[in-house]
Amino acid sequence: MGVTDYYVWREFEDRIGGERIRWAGKPGLEIWSHVDPGVALIAQVMEIGPEDHVLDLNCGVGWLGVLAARRTTGRIILASDHGLAVEAARRTMAMNGLEGRARIFHGDGYPLLEPGSFDVVLLNIPKGKEVAQRLVRLAAWALKPGGRLYLAGPKRGGVDSIIAYARDLFGRAPVWAYGSGYRVAVASRPAHLEIEPPGDDFVEREAVVRGRPWRFITRPGLFSWSALDEGTRHLIEQMEIRPADHVLDLGCGYGIVGVIAGHEAREGRVVMVDISAAALEASRRTLALYSLPHVEVRLSDVIDGVRGELFDVVVTNPPIHQGFGVEREVATQFVYDAPSVLRPGGRLYLVGAVVLPYRTIIERVFGNVEILFDDRHYRVYRALHMPRRLR
Repeated sequence: MGVTDYYVWREFEDRIGGERIRWAGKPGLEIWSHVDPGVALIAQVMEIGPEDHVLDLNCGVGWLGVLAARRTTGRIILASDHGLAVEAARRTMAMNGLEGRARIFHGDGYPLLEPGSFDVVLLNIPKGKEVAQRLVRLAAWALKPGGRLYLAGPKRGGVDSIIAYARDLFGRAPVWAYGSGYRVAVASRPAHLEIEPPGDDFVEREAVVRGRPWRFITRPGLFSWSALDEGTRHLIEQMEIRPADHVLDLGCGYGIVGVIAGHEAREGRVVMVDISAAALEASRRTLALYSLPHVEVRLSDVIDGVRGELFDVVVTNPPIHQGFGVEREVATQFVYDAPSVLRPGGRLYLVGAVVLPYRTIIERVFGNVEILFDDRHYRVYRALHMPRRLR
């Protein structure tokens, strides 16, 4: 099976919390082809009343949303930063005859929430201490007095420290179950607890690249959020952007690559795409620091958001980390999809760790590859899109 055949939606079925559930999954999500152990633990212990309002702050493919919808007539909101999870949850709800039963939000759900309005909050923690703490605080703010937070995660992912944070906030957060290296704790919001919403945690940073400072807006949880990573720095220094180029920044993160490309392609255009709600918002805020009306930001699963358009340049630092795991299929799909959005003679610039087999993959797809930079940690590759009739 080739990568283009692998990167498609698939359907699965299993028992979760004693109930049979069907779900949709796709590479690009950390856990999609089997039941997430954290979800399985929450499903074992969660109690949902027949009229409870339920909020799932990191919904995955929608497993717990199905269980909640079967047990309550109350309001259900599912939220995820990952655009694939949002689409998976929508498909999963429909596959179980629950289409339209939950509101599914791309992000942390905060714009949809009112303080003290939920009876149950479910949280299978994402990667990143700051992100997980923000969601615990958001859960406490959204819960009614006496409402329950079910909090799960892997020990290797730091769930113990997040449980301790919840304990400090709620007063108690006992562990109710554990297994497969995961544990789940339950906390009830005290009647006397007064808490402010988590607020805006976007911050401004600066990096000097190509001899000048560049400002960008970032947020905990984004790749290399506290400082520009060396791989992206090398990519920016090696990419050649001409004044009239049309450029696609594939997997734009907080947008610094696209902004710099926009400065150089003043007579062209730049499209920055990503699947993360936080990355898209950070890129929009980064873009707002500059006067670049020919640059735009879009949601996209790989190239889906620009399919049918053509560019002179694709520039990318592909993602290889999904949650607590590593998945290389999406990065490989970036390479396989690039020719379909490049004009003949168009250029791919890609940076990756030297241990990853990008050279072989790029040469297989493009028929050519050049290494522009190699410091034994990172390599920057360039390939030209030469359709067979032009080779």
